[in-house]
Amino acid sequence: MKFLRKRSGDLEAYLELTYENRSQRDQARELLVHLQYGFCAYSERYLKPLDSVEVEHFDPRKKNSDGDSIANWHAVLRWMNAHKARKIEPFLPLPELAELEVDRFTYERGEFICAEGDIEAINLLEFLGVNRPEVFEERAKHVKRVRRMRELCKTEEEFRTFLIDVSPDDLSFPTALEAELGIPAFEWILEANAAS
Repeated sequence: MKFLRKRSGDLEAYLELTYENRSQRDQARELLVHLQYGFCAYSERYLKPLDSVEVEHFDPRKKNSDGDSIANWHAVLRWMNAHKARKIEPFLPLPELAELEVDRFTYERGEFICAEGDIEAINLLEFLGVNRPEVFEERAKHVKRVRRMRELCKTEEEFRTFLIDVSPDDLSFPTALEAELGIPAFEWILEANAAS
């Protein structure tokens, strides 16, 4: 959920980009991937070079309107975009992403959850499909693989160095890694991005 919120100062110079202009859309995709530290905004999976990454309109009602801009766009895996709900209306109200408080969401037993009665947060989870069975299963397999990689490393420092320097895609699903393995994944992601 942490890749959904954008800092407004990062976007001001790019508000004139249009989705209809292919080269501007490509420019927006590269910028969004950078602002999202190389991760899919919805699934939290690391975006690999061969992945099909799309510029996705969070609020589809704004597409091709005056209200559409990079502030409404996210870089997401094609699969996540194809499986996100097409109509937003059944999921309203949704939280305002510019002010999204990520502590409204927790991660337990393989799923993102929120407080009972937090209708906006519940709607957001359902709208984006972050707990779909396919995403749940991929997260679970990834956590299991990273757990095994950690066991194979001689020290925690060797493990950290491997993830940051050699295999940053293994920092996929950072919320799950933090919750299930106690790995400070977001801290390591920031460290990896500062070094590159």
